[in-house]
Amino acid sequence: MVPLAFFVSLLFLFSLVSRRLERTVVTAPIVFTVGGMLMFPAALQGILRAGFTANLALRIAELGLVMLLFRDASRTDLNVLRGIRNLPARLLSAGMLLTIFLGAVAARLVFRICPSGKRGF
Repeated sequence: MVPLAFFVSLLFLFSLVSRRLERTVVTAPIVFTVGGMLMFPAALQGILRAGFTANLALRIAELGLVMLLFRDASRTDLNVLRGIRNLPARLLSAGMLLTIFLGAVAARLVFRICPSGKRGF
């Protein structure tokens, strides 16, 4: 019950100051991520008692990411996007390829440090 009250309070407080925060680098995802990080130690026992599994947590995180990305995409200024037509092509070519490559390198390093026979780090 406490995590729900914390979330509703945070949502209410954010709605009070959201107009002023629009002009800063502080966004709703940042506020709620920090709120979740602060609330996690107190909510951990309730999460474990409720029977949350890693799979359920993954699904909830995916749903949150989908909603966040949809919200950001719906607020895109199409006039600005039309003015920089080559940016999406550059992002999808060089940017995505570099991200995949660097992710594979990072995964390789992690699996060398932590062999599959051992649990955790």
